[in-house]
Amino acid sequence: MPAYTKPVPNKFKPFPSKLSPPKFAARLFCGCLSASLFVFAQPASAISLVEAYQLALRHDPGFQGAIHDQKAGQESQALGLSNLLPNLSLSYNYGQNRGDTTTSQSQTSSPVSYDSKVLSLSFRQPLYSMDAMARYRQGNSQANYSDAKFSSSVQDLINRLVTAYLTSLQNEDQLQLAIAQRDALEENRLSNERSFSKGAGTKTDMLETQARYEMAQAQVVEAQDAVSNARDALAAMIGTDPGLLDTLDIEYKALTLNPAQLSEWEKLALDANADIQAQRFLVEFSEQEVVRNQAGHMPRLDLVASMNRNQSESLLYKNVDTNINTIGIQLGVPLYSGGSVNAQTRQAVEKLGSARAELQSNIQKTQVEVRKQFNLVQSSLLRIHAMRKAEESALALVEATRKSVIGGQRVNLDVLNAYQQLFTTRRDLAAARYGYLLAFLKLKQAGGLLRLEDIESINTHFQKNR
Repeated sequence: MPAYTKPVPNKFKPFPSKLSPPKFAARLFCGCLSASLFVFAQPASAISLVEAYQLALRHDPGFQGAIHDQKAGQESQALGLSNLLPNLSLSYNYGQNRGDTTTSQSQTSSPVSYDSKVLSLSFRQPLYSMDAMARYRQGNSQANYSDAKFSSSVQDLINRLVTAYLTSLQNEDQLQLAIAQRDALEENRLSNERSFSKGAGTKTDMLETQARYEMAQAQVVEAQDAVSNARDALAAMIGTDPGLLDTLDIEYKALTLNPAQLSEWEKLALDANADIQAQRFLVEFSEQEVVRNQAGHMPRLDLVASMNRNQSESLLYKNVDTNINTIGIQLGVPLYSGGSVNAQTRQAVEKLGSARAELQSNIQKTQVEVRKQFNLVQSSLLRIHAMRKAEESALALVEATRKSVIGGQRVNLDVLNAYQQLFTTRRDLAAARYGYLLAFLKLKQAGGLLRLEDIESINTHFQKNR
């Protein structure tokens, strides 16, 4: 694993120095501080959440693909319109004709040699075509679908970027806690050895602490791998080593939730959710596909015109120039196509039913997601408050337990359990704070309201690390 070159600020309080003699307190504080020295090899500069998003806009492969898909989808509108616009074509044919002619009476042959030239310009304008009109509407639906999918891709990028950023920070927090726990157990182990050497401790105390220490060391290694994996995922999105990330502010503040009522969020999701909008356009496309196939039984009326310039077009018109201009109306009525029209229409109807079912499924999933994330946003604030109180209680428990051990009322194992409870509480508190931000983000996405402004709002919860 690469060496770390720049410290991450330690966001976790060390244990109170009054729990132990000064030497123990000093070493314990250094143990907690050592967690902050474990930061991945990275450039001196750091990026904020907003800066990471700006980099992801240019470098994230998935989003780059979405840009091309959106541009390709926009061409569907022009393709659909082309079915209603005139078709103009020009053709030219030049040929050298060589042969002979034989009369039926004299049975004599005469050589034939001439050049022919044919120039033709043709024009066709649909006057009535159900098929062309259906294709035009399908083109509009496809273009609108590509816009909705692109909007979904933008919000998905924001979600993925913020999730990757917060995951990296959360894993670094877990690493700091794991190191602090390991170092605290190391100091406790040394204290047990000193007590044992003076005849005040037991071998059992030393073994208990050693076992907890080895477990903590394994957790440090596991946390290091998690940090590495999370940073690699973030780097893949932004196209560069993320460097030292901004850290989450210790003093959290509630984000503005507008609207404030769940029912209003559900209504917003039905109208603004990008995936629901995209599926609605697919339903429109499928409806026009049914019409387009039904058009196989309908007549088509076209305005046609042509201009022909011929020189020696055939042997009959050898050495004769002809100029013919034609304009008129052409009516085509399909009569029978082997049953393909009916079969294709039935197929299109079934696909329309599938598209409508998928739309209803998306609506239900979105409503469930909105309710889930809305409730999570509300409960996360209460959980953060409760976990902070629990952290204070866990700190007090550690102090009280250590005093009880000195007084002979508790044993070493009680101290180890108190330490474990404190670290677990701090871990859960960090998870609750990150979970609150992610729930807010996902609620905005489900409601179709996720924008750059939301990243900027979340970014206010971080402290600069420069």
